[in-house]
Amino acid sequence: MSYVLIVDDEPGVRAFLECLLVRAQYPTRVAASAEYAMDLVRLEAPAVAVCDVHMPGVNGLRLADQIRDESPATAVILATGDGRIPAYESLKSGVIAYLLKPLDRDEFLSAVEAGLLWSVQQAGRARRSGRALPPATEGAKQPVRVAR
Repeated sequence: MSYVLIVDDEPGVRAFLECLLVRAQYPTRVAASAEYAMDLVRLEAPAVAVCDVHMPGVNGLRLADQIRDESPATAVILATGDGRIPAYESLKSGVIAYLLKPLDRDEFLSAVEAGLLWSVQQAGRARRSGRALPPATEGAKQPVRVAR
């Protein structure tokens, strides 16, 4: 299985989400900016990217587009504390989930698990159609929930 990428400009949020994912035994990487996140995506595409919507520079909606352009099999989840952004705006970018902060632990982990499954399904479709696979999905296995 590839990794889950967390992109948030707030260090406390990054640390909290990383802690949740590490405790659930998901391989995890973090980025404080969209620019660094795209560097990571180009090196090895994640199975799931969890992106804050409001960040300095490139915002999460634009980052979602960039990630999906670079790695179509990466599931993108957007998170924001601003409930005024309509979810359908983010869903147009191929985002699979839209979460409001403060994030609920169970809802967050469920969204990540759904993203992992979605990513594996996209890889399977690509294999069946003969398309080249992005690096994140080569050899990907069905995600399994690890008991805590």
